[in-house]
Amino acid sequence: MTIQRLTLVTGAMCIWFATGCGCEQYPDVVFTTDRDGNSEVYIMAADGSNPVNLSNNDADDGWPFASPDGTKVVFGSNRNGNNEIFVMNIDGSDQTRLTTRAGFESDFEPCFTPDGQHIVFTSDRDGLMNAEIYIMDADGSNQTNLTNNAAYDFEPRVSPDGTKIVFSSIRDGNYEIYIMDIDGANQTRLTNSAGSDMTPTFSVDGSQIAFSSSRDTPTTTEIFVMNVDGTNPTRITNNDSFDHDPIFRSDGKIGYVSEVFGSFDAEIFIMNADGSNPVNLSNNAADETSPSFTGPVVVPNALP
Repeated sequence: MTIQRLTLVTGAMCIWFATGCGCEQYPDVVFTTDRDGNSEVYIMAADGSNPVNLSNNDADDGWPFASPDGTKVVFGSNRNGNNEIFVMNIDGSDQTRLTTRAGFESDFEPCFTPDGQHIVFTSDRDGLMNAEIYIMDADGSNQTNLTNNAAYDFEPRVSPDGTKIVFSSIRDGNYEIYIMDIDGANQTRLTNSAGSDMTPTFSVDGSQIAFSSSRDTPTTTEIFVMNVDGTNPTRITNNDSFDHDPIFRSDGKIGYVSEVFGSFDAEIFIMNADGSNPVNLSNNAADETSPSFTGPVVVPNALP
């Protein structure tokens, strides 16, 4: 099989694999790593090759999330003293600050809406122990509190159709997963376990939510998948380690973080939707976390 590295017009770098039905274009992965001594945002090819430092800053940069068209990366950085939201081009150029907080207030965990017009993020501007989910325009304007709850709400992800947000919260005494409308209405609890349920994300069609949980393993977390209404939670990893931060690729495979090699050697893996065939993509002695794909898998022959 011949593998060739190409660059799209959008600027997103991709791996092309020759297949019997044509060439499938697999998106790159943006992620956080401390391999340079501090946290930086990197990009690597779909098979883990050619890692490139995008943020390249002496401060700590993390929580990257690629825009739907693969041209931008939104991320958090403490380069100005506290955590703020920044955006940059997919090649690391034009790094621009979007939020400005005072003192120890922080904005973090950003993600784009599917249309790329808004950014949803976590902020503790309403109290260090009272993080809330906010939404703003992609240029940083019109910042709005969506959760308005006295507890800690965090880890937001937007549904593929842009109408829902899934997030984590401790409002009921332990870490559980909630869902709400994009405007903050109809906040509904989806999980109810004695363990911690966190890092939720929607499947490609929005019918399922993948998340990490300690419900079966009190000293570690595994990846689960449940229906979007919270029913039928099913465990798909069994590593006796901390597996977390799942994210779906458009072909249904799931990227995630696993600490199977140790607590200071988190790696980025990809696996089938049922948990089979896990593959280590990052293969580095440092910590790699927060994976995000730079676009969908594209089959050119299927395009109009």
